[in-house]
Amino acid sequence: MTVNFRFREIDSLRGLAVLLMVMVHAAATWNPFQSTQTSILAYFTAGLGGLAAPLFVTIFGWGIIRSKSSTRDNLIKASLLILLQLVVNLCSPHLYDPFTPGILSLFALLILAKPLILLASSKKSSMVFFGVFIVSIYLIDNFIINIQGDNDWNVRITADSLSAVLSRMLVDGTYPLFPWICYAVVGAFLGRSVKEGGKTLPRNSTTLLLTLIGMCYCLITMIMSNVNGTVWAHPTKGDYLTFFPANIGFIIASMTGVFIFWLLFQEFNILVFESSGKLSLTIYVMHFIPLTILSNLENERDWTVMEASQAVVLFTTAWLIFAFVWNKLQWLTIESLIRKLTSR
Repeated sequence: MTVNFRFREIDSLRGLAVLLMVMVHAAATWNPFQSTQTSILAYFTAGLGGLAAPLFVTIFGWGIIRSKSSTRDNLIKASLLILLQLVVNLCSPHLYDPFTPGILSLFALLILAKPLILLASSKKSSMVFFGVFIVSIYLIDNFIINIQGDNDWNVRITADSLSAVLSRMLVDGTYPLFPWICYAVVGAFLGRSVKEGGKTLPRNSTTLLLTLIGMCYCLITMIMSNVNGTVWAHPTKGDYLTFFPANIGFIIASMTGVFIFWLLFQEFNILVFESSGKLSLTIYVMHFIPLTILSNLENERDWTVMEASQAVVLFTTAWLIFAFVWNKLQWLTIESLIRKLTSR
């Protein structure tokens, strides 16, 4: 998607997001552990991986608000993203059903929901109303009817009928529209406040206060988890933070992480991931191919934790190097294809 002015730290943040997704997918594929891990190292690794999608979607919302694409172009982009989601699923038959919705189908829905995102991010009063609406939905989900579904991974990746596909896309899939639209709305709200050549994330008392509150929430719940002997955060079994489904605790913690990384990249001009950000869609789609081909290596070679960790680091770093080299051949990327099919 094209914006009026190129912000290099946004590309770098997008690059970090896609590389973290590569890392977490590789770590899940080559995982010697057979049980839930609650060590500091496990939380640190899971925390970085858990920030990948929130950062990706928030930056995506930031781009949506600044995009000047026509309705026709948006329909083309949404259609291509749905098609690419199918390609990803077909490249990873050991992970997904062919029609399982994922993050690319979420991006397609967010493009189609642009008018709603524009409305929700237009004024502070609209953001407050949107926040109240989201909290109300969560209260209904927790106390009246289970909208988001159970924390069963196998159910979330199963889409064997049209109704199941729609349900996974909207509320109970891996990346359903609710609640992931929250990140896009926040990103769009931040995108509205940017002036050409200005800060992409306002460094004001509100931003710093929200970040501080989020950090306090994480610290307090982590202490409570340690005292009670429970699992603080886990993809499906966390007592305070869960990713599938994404609960309010996860949204607070991950958005705090997004703000921290954004401020760091902006204030210290961290651009090392810029090349990856320009090819984020290409990297995301392509990394599933070698990962699927090599998915049994950990079992075949009986890797130790150290060997698996080294494989994850090497695999992730390889895509960073790939981006540096491949950016010289922009016409061989998915991003280039999208630009050719649209007017922007």
